[in-house]
Amino acid sequence: MMRDHMHFHTVDIDNVIDGYVVTGDTTYRVALDHFAPLIGRLDMQRDALNTKFYTRLEADIIRGCVMPPITIALIHPFEGQEIDKNGIYDFISANIAEGFVLDGIQRLNTLINASRHPDFDESRPIYVNFVLALSKDRLLYRMITLNNGQRPMSARHQIDVLADAFFEFDHLNIHLVAEKGNARVRAPDTFKKADFVKGYVAYLSNSVSIDNQKIIEEKMDELIASRIIESDIPTSKIEFSDVVELINKISARPMLRDWIRVQNNFIGFCVGIRASLISLQSEEIEQIETSIGNFERAFSSINVSKVNLGKVRRETVSKFIEHFDQVKNLDEFSLLDKVSDWI
Repeated sequence: MMRDHMHFHTVDIDNVIDGYVVTGDTTYRVALDHFAPLIGRLDMQRDALNTKFYTRLEADIIRGCVMPPITIALIHPFEGQEIDKNGIYDFISANIAEGFVLDGIQRLNTLINASRHPDFDESRPIYVNFVLALSKDRLLYRMITLNNGQRPMSARHQIDVLADAFFEFDHLNIHLVAEKGNARVRAPDTFKKADFVKGYVAYLSNSVSIDNQKIIEEKMDELIASRIIESDIPTSKIEFSDVVELINKISARPMLRDWIRVQNNFIGFCVGIRASLISLQSEEIEQIETSIGNFERAFSSINVSKVNLGKVRRETVSKFIEHFDQVKNLDEFSLLDKVSDWI
């Protein structure tokens, strides 16, 4: 019986659907035996997706990640009855085969695929929420409000929303301001918050192409999310906070401070620094300033009528910072030769 292998934690009443929300956990083995067969019981549920997003999740499951909780819904018959927690737990256990996967179809499909790997550990925990609704109409209402009530937040939107919590620089000489329109921030220690968000997205995705107007917004969001997953952030040895510390350090020089506050420079810097942070942390500020000065003189020789200047600046700054150790001592004309190769 599933009840013997399931740990229930809480029961709360949902007054909107006249039902209950129950939290619990079990093992991958129980999820494969009892939850995975529920996939597709409703015609409105999505088909399984075969994308690199879930290929990566499959590998992470094998490596030992903990997935976000899945949600399973059931129709309950308890109208007008007093029901205790044990009665609800027994009902779930006895009627799980009649449930619907409200959220987590792709995760369960990925779990099925991962279970075929020889290193799969079926004893790992999986967390689950059960939603018990009084009728199918109310269940469908809950499904719509959860899945279709609004367009899901893109990776960029989530980062933007969480930026205030992510960007805590109280101990640094860096202050972010939200601006209306495109007005220039003039305070020397102040950056536009929108620029930091873009730089952070670029850093996470390891790409300077984060707002290509030639690609429709929805697909651009998917591309960014894909790149963030591919960039393998969990195994990175550096954090964005380390990048900010370096920016704070070099901003002590007015020339470098003004240079890094240019949005395209900042985005390119945030991508390139992933490969060169350790070396730049130990570099003398005078050397960094001299090298960037040479880079700017070389870049000024680019024929702006032949290129997309913003795109080229992001890409060349990224390459320059990424390969800083190899190019830091080059003069203007040697750098111009490098920049022309990078374009």
